[in-house]
Amino acid sequence: MKEEYVLNKVTQLLEERGWTLYRLAKEADISYSTLSNTFHRNNVPSVSTLMRVCDGLGITLSEFFDEEGTAVKKLTVADQQLLADFHRLPREEKRLVNAYMQGLLKISSAHANEDDIQPSSDDEGEAVGL
Repeated sequence: MKEEYVLNKVTQLLEERGWTLYRLAKEADISYSTLSNTFHRNNVPSVSTLMRVCDGLGITLSEFFDEEGTAVKKLTVADQQLLADFHRLPREEKRLVNAYMQGLLKISSAHANEDDIQPSSDDEGEAVGL
């Protein structure tokens, strides 16, 4: 596997989601400057940074490196708890939770589009090692 595979794969996943590098930095809790420097210098991120990128993208490392699309999506402990709680709700409350989540996603999308415009100066000064 060539070194540029990782950066190309991240770029592909960002394009699929319509995300910018800044949005990924926020979702992965990594400073924008760290990700930006990684891409501009064509450096391969460390495993720990790549794991955080995958968390931000909502995928596992297995899914990241799965070229054939055969990896099974594994739920995190938090995902499992959320689903268990949801399944205990009555049908009407499940409908309300679903409607609430759809509303949150719309709001989140609108805020993400605003955030994608410009990285704040706070994000530029953070240092996270690769």
